[in-house]
Amino acid sequence: MHWQRVRAIVRKDLLAVRRSRPVLVPLIVLPLVFFLAMPVGFGLLGRFLGEVPDSELEPLIRALPAADRAQLERLEPGQQIAVVLISYQFAPLILLVPLAVATAIAADSLAGERERRTLEALLVTPIRDEELFLGKVLAAVLPAVVIGWLGSLVSAVVGIAVTGVGPPLLPSPPWMLLVGLGMPGIALLGLGAVVLISARVRGFQEVMQLSGLLAMPLIGVMVAQASGLFLIDWRLALLGCVVVWAAAFGILRAGRRLFQREALLRLG
Repeated sequence: MHWQRVRAIVRKDLLAVRRSRPVLVPLIVLPLVFFLAMPVGFGLLGRFLGEVPDSELEPLIRALPAADRAQLERLEPGQQIAVVLISYQFAPLILLVPLAVATAIAADSLAGERERRTLEALLVTPIRDEELFLGKVLAAVLPAVVIGWLGSLVSAVVGIAVTGVGPPLLPSPPWMLLVGLGMPGIALLGLGAVVLISARVRGFQEVMQLSGLLAMPLIGVMVAQASGLFLIDWRLALLGCVVVWAAAFGILRAGRRLFQREALLRLG
């Protein structure tokens, strides 16, 4: 393994991201929406609502773990609503940011390069398949994880400032597990899916559309929580992270087997 070649691939792909508006725009807009606008919006919503009827709060509070419920009940009703929304109900949605970042960069790195006719020149170089694959993986995953972690830190600080509530309710243990373990796992999962799809599909837009289906389970969890079926506690968050990591490793292994320069050249 020649790490200098791997670093060269990472630098080349990240430079291409800076020059690609279809990739760069989501990398800027999504973090602003999920890490800044959402905590501010939910915090202000709690302040403006003021006194919330117990009948509306009760199903949400009842779904919380007992320890969290006892702490939450000591807060003002508006603060309760803000904490439930930020730390529990909409917590899975923050995983959309690293997922979108990783898939956008990976799709541009594979399918996008085919469309620009620059992949062929790269594939005929002496670089080995595993070095090329690792370079593509790092170029997509590292920015996704860094953006996710830094954005989550900003989100937590903003949420605390707007609501006046701090740990362990905001951020909550499930939220921190999703950030710490879930974000790298979901980024790897999205990357693996793009590798598999790119081995069968030519265009950047097609890859992005198909990989976007990965967001559906996260949206489904949010809908289930909003309907009062459950709220994610630390056990469910940890279980979800384990499932995501296992799926990511499985998909990446399958993608690595398909990542052969002869097959990529034939598809290009």
